[in-house]
Amino acid sequence: MDAIVAATPILLVLFLMAGLRMSAMKAMPIGWLVTVIIALFYWKMPPEWIAAATIKGTLSAPDILLVVFGAVYLYYDARLSGATRAITRGIMGLSADRRIQAGIAFLLVTFFEGAAGFGTPGAIVGPLLVGIGFPPAIAAPLVLIFDSSPVSFGAVGIPVWGGLGSSLDSPVVKEVLESYGYTLKQFLYTDVTFWTATLHGIMAVFIPLLGAVFMVKWSGGKVSDVKDAAPSLLLAGLSFAIPYWILAASLGPEFPSLLGGIIGLVIYSATLKAGFVPKTSWDFAKKHEAGEESERIEKEFSILEAMVPYVLVSLGLVLTRIVPAINQFVTTNLVIGISGILGTSLSHTYKLLYNPGTIFIIAVLISNAVSRLSPKHTARALKTTAIGVAPAAIALVFAVSLSQIMMNSGNNLSGMPSMLKVMAVSLANATGLGYIMLAVFVGILGAYMSGSNTVSNILFGGFQFEIANATGLPKTIILALQNVGGAVGNMICVHNVVAVCTTCGILGQEGDVIRKNLVPATIYAIVVSVVAAIAVFVLKIQMI
Repeated sequence: MDAIVAATPILLVLFLMAGLRMSAMKAMPIGWLVTVIIALFYWKMPPEWIAAATIKGTLSAPDILLVVFGAVYLYYDARLSGATRAITRGIMGLSADRRIQAGIAFLLVTFFEGAAGFGTPGAIVGPLLVGIGFPPAIAAPLVLIFDSSPVSFGAVGIPVWGGLGSSLDSPVVKEVLESYGYTLKQFLYTDVTFWTATLHGIMAVFIPLLGAVFMVKWSGGKVSDVKDAAPSLLLAGLSFAIPYWILAASLGPEFPSLLGGIIGLVIYSATLKAGFVPKTSWDFAKKHEAGEESERIEKEFSILEAMVPYVLVSLGLVLTRIVPAINQFVTTNLVIGISGILGTSLSHTYKLLYNPGTIFIIAVLISNAVSRLSPKHTARALKTTAIGVAPAAIALVFAVSLSQIMMNSGNNLSGMPSMLKVMAVSLANATGLGYIMLAVFVGILGAYMSGSNTVSNILFGGFQFEIANATGLPKTIILALQNVGGAVGNMICVHNVVAVCTTCGILGQEGDVIRKNLVPATIYAIVVSVVAAIAVFVLKIQMI
């Protein structure tokens, strides 16, 4: 009974968003209100703790929102200026073979996911594919398949440090990690990041090939039509997966998708120019005539000029994370700390100069000055960004607050464990060690109902941590599976599907896109779960 009551807010949010198709902006406040009522009357949580947890969630959200704003600002600025068009046209001109173009599209998606995230890769690459002749009903599901492996480190790693970091930011979790000699940041930036990259990296090698197979099948072709392009498509996957994994293992969650995407594009473009292409070329049996691009742009860019803001973002992130003197400056200046919220043990710290969102904004403003773009353009991009981010702000504030109340509900007068612990123990008793095969599907569920890997991690990160504690499974691998599942859910989540269908011109066909992508999403989930089980039970790799 206790577990059912504890799960009510999450089940309600799922019903509102997936069943009634309510937006996250409307569903999350309702979920938060129900959580408050349950915490107050069933868990008998003191009002000051409920208020403190809500304040903690409200204080945590701006950290995430600054990155969201910066990433979306970069996207709109590049799109409205004409830079995005220059990048995509130049790279797609490398081959007329639709299978190879699919491989290039995968790398473009990884790049834009690493730089911006939050659905922007589909909004950019989907219309691009339609513009060069891909049928919209194929372009839409294809880019969603590709927007999987890079998502867990999208928008410079926000699902890890913003999603899991917010969900696990509680004294109870920190105490458990300290018993292993870890801080929360060390745990997320090393162990969880490494295993997230390992699971994703294995699949990333095959994703361009898998996407091409489905693309050919959807167009009425045969699997054998992909055979002679397989080596090139596997190379596209490897061009991303290898630097992606190395960057995650050495630098943490902020760089793998962004720099991995850039490196992958450079390597794959060079091999295509060198002649590593199939002997035959493949095209769709039914040609799709692209419409004219109608959006007004500021100017025509060269590819090098269009890449300036992305180079500046990469440089800014590397310098602030790797160079000790610069790292010390950005982590000790413009720092705002709030401790003992309403007399509780909850606290929060802002590091404004260290936040990737600040780097995004500075990079865009510098590149606009270099390209001599008008102040009117800058104002237009900022206004468009603010309008687009506002609904996310409301949803994130209430999602993080809901998560914080559930995480801290162990502070009560009833003597009950926290809501997450009650749910975790109940599910652990039902599944035992077999839960390792279910963890990724919880992440998928969170992304499906929220439209975001980050929000999925906020909602279920603490739950997954408690499940791992209750079952005795390694916390590292379970949280990595949560993070991976949140990315896989992007293939089928309603929010992304609607966005991509809209930009590809097939609004109303969302159900068809979801049905097409259920198979690749399931394949992805099963493979990473099996790999995780082998690592834990067969190879017996030690992890906390």
